Amino acid sequence: MAAEDRIARLNTQLLRELGLLGESLIRPDIPDALVTFTGVELASNLRTANVYVSVYGSSDAKKRAMDLVQRKRPLLQDGIARKVTMKYTPVLYFRLDETAEKAQRVMAILQDLDLPDDQPPTPPVVDEEN
Repeated sequence: MAAEDRIARLNTQLLRELGLLGESLIRPDIPDALVTFTGVELASNLRTANVYVSVYGSSDAKKRAMDLVQRKRPLLQDGIARKVTMKYTPVLYFRLDETAEKAQRVMAILQDLDLPDDQPPTPPVVDEEN
């Protein structure tokens, strides 16, 4: 249980540091898209980490952003090594996270269904004469 807690804390710390590094290394080079690191999954041996990247923009902007993140991987890993004390700096593997876009599509579909607003049921009419 302690190892799982440690990995969870490191995941959070890595995500925080990547967010700060992304502001200076990624954001200036992709002005037409919003690039966000949404999650980190550190392997149990602490040697590798999957980093989930959300890109809000056109499909071309997504491709350029993911290419840029891959090219900047050594700088991101170096920044992690300087800020987070670990025996080994994990090798970062970037994965495109499309969860937000999928949720947005579902919400658009639900709005297009034109369902009636939820209203409380009207109470039945009671005949008081009997």
